[in-house]
Amino acid sequence: MRLSLCFFMLILLPVATGVHAWLFCEHNVPVLKQEAMARLKAAGVRNAGVDVRFYDLAVTGEAPDPDSRQRALAAIRSLGPLRLQPSAERIHVLASLSARLDQNTLRLSGWFPEGDEAANAGRLLAELRPDLVINADGLHTSPEVRWPEGLKPPLTAASPLLKPIIDTLRVPAELHIHAKDDAIVLSGLLQDTALKEDLVATLAEVAGARVVDPAALKASPHVLPAAFAKPDLLTAFVKSFFAVPPPRSFDIQSDGIPHLEGVATRQMESRWLALLRPVTGAAKVDAHFTLVPSIYHFPGYQVQSKLPPEVIASVREALRSCVIVFDPGSARLTPAEQTKLAILAPTLLAAGPALGLVIGAHPDPAAPEKAEKDLGKARADAVMSFLVEQGVTATDIRAIVFDAVPATSPAAPASPRCVELLIK
Repeated sequence: MRLSLCFFMLILLPVATGVHAWLFCEHNVPVLKQEAMARLKAAGVRNAGVDVRFYDLAVTGEAPDPDSRQRALAAIRSLGPLRLQPSAERIHVLASLSARLDQNTLRLSGWFPEGDEAANAGRLLAELRPDLVINADGLHTSPEVRWPEGLKPPLTAASPLLKPIIDTLRVPAELHIHAKDDAIVLSGLLQDTALKEDLVATLAEVAGARVVDPAALKASPHVLPAAFAKPDLLTAFVKSFFAVPPPRSFDIQSDGIPHLEGVATRQMESRWLALLRPVTGAAKVDAHFTLVPSIYHFPGYQVQSKLPPEVIASVREALRSCVIVFDPGSARLTPAEQTKLAILAPTLLAAGPALGLVIGAHPDPAAPEKAEKDLGKARADAVMSFLVEQGVTATDIRAIVFDAVPATSPAAPASPRCVELLIK
């Protein structure tokens, strides 16, 4: 009897074990698998996968960072009675990169495998957007991070990790040049480094004693192309516009509309607009000029005379009070105006031939231009002839006709029929 019972138990044991295994796989494994999936998702694992083979467990997925990976694995290991072997831990951290623009600072964050690619990514972005400060404090490396399938270092601007960031950072071109008394300052963004260098070299030619400061002008292939960036045409305008005394400014955005401010004569205004036309096409120029009769009337004009400053100041004061007025339609000096010039002559003689004078006639802006130019030249010649008769040397005296300016201009003369004397 006992022997029979032993045989029966030996036969029943495998059957009971098999039934137990079947019941475990049928009822417990799906529950455990579902719990494992929930724990992986709670830890932030994407594309999670769980494979349970009796008591052995294998997991796959992508964790956002190494800390999340460790939390996910710890949660799975605590799921009894399943066993997680090291070879079955197939949760990976894929390299990631994100960026946030904070004013002029681009803040990078994410995870890279160990190596030099984190620094390389920052360097690439800095080259493409030199106007930004690249902050990579949030970009970390770890041996647990691997590159996504199909992505191999070194990174380039076309790499899937960088391209979305670069595409959002593309910016339009712009150019700003402001001339002050002591400096010409450039700023903005250009696509072509050669154009930047040409502009700086062109301004250096006409800057004189002023400093050319291009520190805020950046060039990058990441800047969008601009219609105004025509090297020869743009530099020709810049050279002409900034060759005259400051203050003045030139600003142009990607819309191609140039904004000009400064002091100008009518002839200068016409010349600059003609030079700008092929640069900007049909775009209307937004010009705000203070019109003056000549370059000698510019606030920033520096006299060419080598005389001592005190002599120049004395002559200027004498010239300021000696404005010669003519009768309408006449180029003949009246006795009263001859007396003014006779009193002025000794001051000019005392200054000597190094003085240099400009005798300029102001035309009437309301009268016909051709007739006013002819009459103005005759008036200026009449003043010069009288001074020469008084002994003033004609070595460095010019008789010219100034540009007409509106009567409302701050630089308009008191009388449109007058002749003004200025130091060159």
